[in-house]
Amino acid sequence: MPTPAILYFCDDKESPVNAPIMVQVSKQAVQQWMLIDCMAKKNQYEEKINHFEKKYGKPYSEFEQHIETTDQEVFEEWDDYIDWGAYVEFLAHVNETIREIKLGNIQMEA
Repeated sequence: MPTPAILYFCDDKESPVNAPIMVQVSKQAVQQWMLIDCMAKKNQYEEKINHFEKKYGKPYSEFEQHIETTDQEVFEEWDDYIDWGAYVEFLAHVNETIREIKLGNIQMEA
């Protein structure tokens, strides 16, 4: 039998009964919700990375080398370098999170 999780929801403020209600959901359902959320983030990060790859015609690693070796600083390139690098890190993190979710390695607090 799946391990249940307990989520708390509050009723609408207009409701005559303004008290928390308890709903039980399975760990698998929570995993699915987490996976869907992570997949949406992954898609967003990949779109941002693709935008920069198209803009500069190269992958991040080559652009990073360009930034580090160029003598002339271009403000827009530095801004893009910072943003692009963040998206690369976010993507790596979300990919690891997705892997952990698929393995069932999620913590649920009581």
